[in-house]
Amino acid sequence: MQRSGGISGVLLILVALIAFGALLLMNARPTPELRVIVPTEANPTEVENGWERVLEAGFGSGSTPLPTIAIPTAPFIAPTLSLAEQSDVRSPDELNGGAAGAGDTALLAATPTLPPPTGALLATPVPLTAVAVTRPPQDWQPPPLLPPLSRDALGRDHYFFHRPVDSNATNRGLFYYPYGSDGPDNNYRIHSGVDMPNDIGQTVRAAGAGVIIWSGQGFQETASYGNIVVIEHDFGYDGRRLYTLYAHLSAVLVGVGQTVAARDPIGLVGNTGRVTGPHVHFEVRMPQPGSAEIPGYGDTYNPVLWMAPYVGSGVIAGRLTDARGRLLQDADITIRNWATGLTADTTTTYILPGTTVDMNRDPVWGENFVVGDLPVGRYEVIANIDGARISRIVNVIEGTTTFVELSPTAPTPTR
Repeated sequence: MQRSGGISGVLLILVALIAFGALLLMNARPTPELRVIVPTEANPTEVENGWERVLEAGFGSGSTPLPTIAIPTAPFIAPTLSLAEQSDVRSPDELNGGAAGAGDTALLAATPTLPPPTGALLATPVPLTAVAVTRPPQDWQPPPLLPPLSRDALGRDHYFFHRPVDSNATNRGLFYYPYGSDGPDNNYRIHSGVDMPNDIGQTVRAAGAGVIIWSGQGFQETASYGNIVVIEHDFGYDGRRLYTLYAHLSAVLVGVGQTVAARDPIGLVGNTGRVTGPHVHFEVRMPQPGSAEIPGYGDTYNPVLWMAPYVGSGVIAGRLTDARGRLLQDADITIRNWATGLTADTTTTYILPGTTVDMNRDPVWGENFVVGDLPVGRYEVIANIDGARISRIVNVIEGTTTFVELSPTAPTPTR
């Protein structure tokens, strides 16, 4: 038993050795020879170049060479004529060989006649006639700022009211018939408000909230207003009530006692009453302090100082006095744009108490002339006092009033 077990172990060892030898024999086979491939360049293809052949053959070798021009080195000297070569002045007879006819001689011998001398300046000036120039109609104007408006640092402005006409129509007063004036030819009644000319039927709106206290004709026993609406407003100024009046309407759209808001329609533009054309006459009235009565014709104030100016515009208010400080009435005022030198507007000073209608100066400004809706900028305010030209330079600021005094001894403007 022991012997057969030893033989089996020997056989296993022999089998293992034979397998290992076979494995070595397989791995010992020679590897195939490696072939190294050397890259070779392709033969270039010759491309014929026509210019190269021309250059090799010689460009222009068979042509005729261009001639060369010598460049002068001496400086250029302009030719001059000697005195002997210049022509002499000769008479007509010499030019004609001494045999000229009478007509030819007269023609050749003719000498030019000098024009008559210009007339001397006249010692006395030629009188000039002033011509009133009206502005062309405007199809559009900027929208007004929104009231109530008081941008003045001291709180002096009181732009409480809207304009009674929309911006797509005329909602500024006639420049030649402002508040407190009697017109361009001094033949109108003194104006207690501003006129806004428009076509009949244009909507008229409330300048502010309030109650209708008059609607129709016959207000304060006068027929000149025609159809009229009067509003007592919900607000006042310095303890005094404020009223607005809208006259010459073709139709009235509200009744007495009716409450209206700002911008509500109250009537239509017309030509009723004493008018020269269709428009709405707009007034601002304020009673005397302590008065409970409806303010009358002598209680009006300049509406331009109460209506909000246009966007980008301001107002100039001023006072024109003589050397003794007395207010000058119905005097011409010119507003000149300082940048362009052009006239921006004109107006006249108020015709004040002592006339059939009493105009009132603003309780804050105490002015006697106003120019509204001036674009923001620098302006010269000009007047003539006893033959002397008086002017002041002012700045117009959006939504504010610029005040100026004009007199021979006027103080410096406030702004």
